[in-house]
Amino acid sequence: MKMSSLLKRFRGFTLMETLLAIALVGVMLSIFLTVFVPARGLVRRALTRQESERVTGVLRAEMNTLRADELAEKGATTSSENKYLTTFDKGFYWLRKCARPSSAIVVFSYRADLSKSARPDGTYPAVAAGRSVPGQDVQLMTIACPMDDPVHRNDIRDAVGPVFLVKMTQLQLKGEGEYRMASAPGIISGASSPEKYVSSPGKADAWGGSVFCRADFYHMSQPNPSRYKGKSWEKLGAPLFSANLSFHR
Repeated sequence: MKMSSLLKRFRGFTLMETLLAIALVGVMLSIFLTVFVPARGLVRRALTRQESERVTGVLRAEMNTLRADELAEKGATTSSENKYLTTFDKGFYWLRKCARPSSAIVVFSYRADLSKSARPDGTYPAVAAGRSVPGQDVQLMTIACPMDDPVHRNDIRDAVGPVFLVKMTQLQLKGEGEYRMASAPGIISGASSPEKYVSSPGKADAWGGSVFCRADFYHMSQPNPSRYKGKSWEKLGAPLFSANLSFHR
C-alpha cells in the first residue's frame, strides 16, 4: 500500500500534460517571434542606414576640405593630380581615380597615435592593428582618401572595423531633371579635354559649375591595397549601398 502511494506521488507527466506544455511553449514562441523579430530587423536596418549615412558623410566632408599637403603651390594656375586649387578640383581628380579599384577612394577608421607628431595633412600615424595600447594617448579617426595615397596607404592595413572601397561615377544630365550614369568613372561628356573642367584662377567661367556623381560603397574583405591591383569593379560583386554626391566650383 505504501509502495503504491509512493508511485502515485512520483509518477511523471501524462501524455496529455506533455502535449499541453508543448503547445503552450509553441504559442509563447510564436508571440515572441511576432513581436521581437520584426523589431530586431528594424533596429538592424536603422543601424545599417546610420552607418551608411556616417560613411557617406565622411566622404562628402573630405571632398569639401583641402588639407595642407593638398594645396597647390603659391602662384600655381592649375591643379595637378595631388595638388588642388579648389575642392572642386579635388573632387574631380578623385572621381577620375575611381576608374580602377586599385586607386579608388577608401573610407575607414583607425587608431591615431597622438603621442607622435602630426603628419603634413594634419593626421596622426596609426597604431598597428592588434597592438595593445593601455594608457596610450590614442583617438579613433575616420578618414577618406585614395587607395594609392602614399600617406595613408599603410594605415588601411591597421584599420579598425570595416573598410569601404568607393567607386564614384559621374551622373550626366539626360533631360529635364533626369540623370544617367556616365560610361566610365571620371568621364566628362562633351569635353575635348577633361582638364577644361578644372578650375583656373582668372577665368570668368571657372566658377559656378557642378558635377554630380553616384558613389557605390563596397566592403573590402581584405584591407590590403596590393590585393586589389589589376582587379576590375565587376570582380567585386554588388555594392553594399549607394549614395548621390555633388561637388561645385
